This record gives sequence, C-alpha cells and structure tokens, in this order.
Amino acid sequence: MSSSRRAKSALEQAFGAAAPEHFAWQTEHPYVAARERALVRAAFLPLAGRVLDLGCGEGATLVHLGARGDAGVEAVGVDLFEDKLAFARQVLPGCRFVAASADALPFEAGSFDQVIVRDLVHHLEAPERCFAEIARVLRPGGRLDVLEPCGRNPLVLLHALSQRAERGELRSTPARLERLLAPGFVVTARARQQALPLHRIVFHPRFGLPRLAGRAWASTAVAGVEALAARALPRALWAYMHLRATRAPG
Repeated sequence: MSSSRRAKSALEQAFGAAAPEHFAWQTEHPYVAARERALVRAAFLPLAGRVLDLGCGEGATLVHLGARGDAGVEAVGVDLFEDKLAFARQVLPGCRFVAASADALPFEAGSFDQVIVRDLVHHLEAPERCFAEIARVLRPGGRLDVLEPCGRNPLVLLHALSQRAERGELRSTPARLERLLAPGFVVTARARQQALPLHRIVFHPRFGLPRLAGRAWASTAVAGVEALAARALPRALWAYMHLRATRAPG
C-alpha cells in the first residue's frame, strides 16, 4: 500500500464516520458552543461571496458562521468522507457539499472568493499540495483564513501525544504555517485565540464529563481557569493560530 493510501486509511479509521454527538457538542453545548462560535467567527468573518470550507466535517463551522445559503453568501463544504457530508447536507440544506481530497479539488480556477480551513493542515501528508490547490481555486485577491492548533500549547501537546490520529499537531507551528503559505499567498493578519481551552477536555462527550453540561458551577469554574490562563500564558503559546492571507498575483 502506498504512503498516501496508508494515510487516507488512517484518517478514515479516525474520522471517516459522521459523529452526530460531537456535532451536537460543538453546536448545542451551553458552554462549548459559545466558545466555538466566538472562535470561528473571530477567524472567518466576514464571509465574502462564494466561500469554500475545506475539511468541513459535519458542518459545525458553517453552522456557527450562519452560512445557510442566504445573505449573499454561497457556501460549499468539502470533506474527504461522504458519511460526514451526508450528515452536513441534512443540517445545512442551503449549502452544497462535495466529497474530494484537499489536494485535488473538483473546481475551476478562480471559483471562490474566500477559502476557510480549520483543523485540517496538521492532518495532511503533503500540505503544500493543498495550498497550491487553494491558490488555484481562489480568485486573484481572494481571501484565505487558516485556523490551526499550536503544537506548543500545553493542552494541544497533550492531545497530540495521547491521540495517535492527532500527532501532526506536534509539528503545527506559526513558522511552518507561514512557510506553507509563502509560495501562493500574502499574509495580511496574524492572531491567537483561546489560551487554554480547558472546556474541550472537561465537557468532551467521550473523554470528559459531559454530565456537567448543565451545571452552572462547572461552567463558572472552567471559565475562571481559562481567564487566568489568558493572563498568565504567553500569547505565543495560545491554543489556536489564525492566519489571514490573500492570494498572491500571478
């Protein structure tokens, strides 16, 4: 089996099936959903014209962004796994979803005004091919927003070491991300989000204590720790890196 087929097989084993419980956790949990919404809106808004969500999964990001086929925005989601897309079509009937690989997008050159990418790059075997495809399908001057975990963050590091499917987070750094963008894009903004997202562990439906979902004291305690971390942890070590860029001329 080739290395690319092995990589796809490993991804399919870890992420190939739709995860309605995880989607509900991201979009409905009284604490988590608010943090998720704030995170993706800070990174990806305003949406512009025809938008491609690359690695869309079940569609949680598009739900938080309000991309439901109105307000002048046409959203297209792409994921490698059809099972996830079948779920996304049910919750977002106003959007279009296409099964495809990130390094072979089935769209004409210059098809999109904006491309958004969340939590995908660290999973890719050859991310440079993905960014070449993004540059191809993005119109000249179009906008790219990339949101990736920072491998130097304590919680992200723990996540990467404890979950084999997430080992790519260990090499996820701002310098690497900028190197990947350099051939086809001009970075226009850099930001960090969520110093220590403890809520992703405490309230996680599989690894945490989801029964605490409706407990006000639990949310208050988690919010307090996260607020302290935001003051104490250097911004360079915050959990999420956001790079905004425009497609370079030519």
